[in-house]
Amino acid sequence: MSAIDISNKQFKTLANLIYSESGIHIHDGKMELLKSKIAKRMRATRISSCSSYLEYLIDNKDEIIEFIDTVTTNHSFFFRENRSIENMIRFLTDRGSMTGKGNASFHGAVGNGVASSFKLWCAACSTGDEPYSVAIQLLERGLDFNILATDISHSVLNVAIKGIYSSERVKNVPVPLLHRYFQKGNGKQSGFVRVKKTVMEHVAFKKFNLVTDAVPQEQYDVVLCRNVMIYFDNATTENVINRLYHALKPGGLFIIGQAESLMNMKHNFKSLKNTPSTFQK
Repeated sequence: MSAIDISNKQFKTLANLIYSESGIHIHDGKMELLKSKIAKRMRATRISSCSSYLEYLIDNKDEIIEFIDTVTTNHSFFFRENRSIENMIRFLTDRGSMTGKGNASFHGAVGNGVASSFKLWCAACSTGDEPYSVAIQLLERGLDFNILATDISHSVLNVAIKGIYSSERVKNVPVPLLHRYFQKGNGKQSGFVRVKKTVMEHVAFKKFNLVTDAVPQEQYDVVLCRNVMIYFDNATTENVINRLYHALKPGGLFIIGQAESLMNMKHNFKSLKNTPSTFQK
């Protein structure tokens, strides 16, 4: 296959397509990166001409998503940036232990003060490391919960649903939890682990586009949207966070990545003391 040659016009067309479909902003300095991603997808689709591939891409919604998936970096592992999760779990545990103390607005406690199941949404779950990490720690606290885990990419969701990961991905998981919630692979699966059913049954995976899809009508106690807004420009980020605001129950938590910020954004979230990545509705 010859070297990829893409005109400035083609680059702008492709960048605009990616932006409109996903909110991901590709600036001019990313042309060489984009060329390498085009080459990768040309090999996968067995299309030999760059112009033919671009025509195919524009007319094929599924291929657009596959291409977007190659542009983003799915760098994920278990217990990543876990301090935010620990803070969240303490918050939920405190709310779960409050019986008859006026906390019904937060987590749907019934009239007798007994808490119902917590509902969480991992809105950019990638390969599933995040929702499974959250589920494991909630199970350890004995909390009743369900997690909706969504992503724009079919390929990462397929990985998540299988629940099989390299041992490198779980190196941050404490050994007792590793033994309790993962099954070690043997033979051809040596060097891999599988998430146990006791964890997986609490997580439902679904394809979802943060920019274009309608936000679920069901409201959540916690929405996590971590390490995806780094790909967005300010306008898209502001749009996404305000859409997700409406998916939260009153008093619910919104958690972003450590490298992300809501500064200079118009929103109604309240900052929480000593938890820079966590906000409250």
